[in-house]
Amino acid sequence: MWILHWLPDSMILFVTYALFALGLALYTASKLVQWIPMMLQYRLPAELLGILTVTVAAYFYGGHSTEMAWRERVRELEAKLQVAEQKSQEVNVKIETRVVEKIKVVKENVYINKEIIREVAGAQLDAQCSLPRSSVVLHDSASRNEVPDRAAAADGTASDVKASALLETVVDNYGSCHQNAEKLKAWQDWYREQKKIFESVTR
Repeated sequence: MWILHWLPDSMILFVTYALFALGLALYTASKLVQWIPMMLQYRLPAELLGILTVTVAAYFYGGHSTEMAWRERVRELEAKLQVAEQKSQEVNVKIETRVVEKIKVVKENVYINKEIIREVAGAQLDAQCSLPRSSVVLHDSASRNEVPDRAAAADGTASDVKASALLETVVDNYGSCHQNAEKLKAWQDWYREQKKIFESVTR
């Protein structure tokens, strides 16, 4: 009942018990006046008013009990939600730390592979391999998710791009792919953990 939100609990209980007492007094008086001829005319109104007053008091008492039960439920849910939010923050920190560490490993691997290309394999690769323009065009088109011009894709003339530079680009691209994969896994883990935490609030 809306009125229960505006009145203090102590006042609601006082009014309820006062109505109970008044209703019982009126009903009892209606039974006693039958022995007093002068008061007999007030018997029926007193009896009806007593029953009505007791009914209103019972209604208020039931409404107050229900309101108190709901308030207790809300307090329990707020406490659970506070615990869930704390756990949620802990999960955020844990997943963020883990993804930062994994991306750091990916970047270190990319750096090491590129150093190997520059210091060891690159010179051998450039000495033994020259890239035709078609391979560069195909690589660039694939990176943009496009289909190359057929004539450019069949161009067999030599390009200015060294094979080691193309290989470094491939290593960078694979590194970016692995970083994105780690981020995606982290988002999936984050969703599963958060879902589990906040679903536990309503149980």
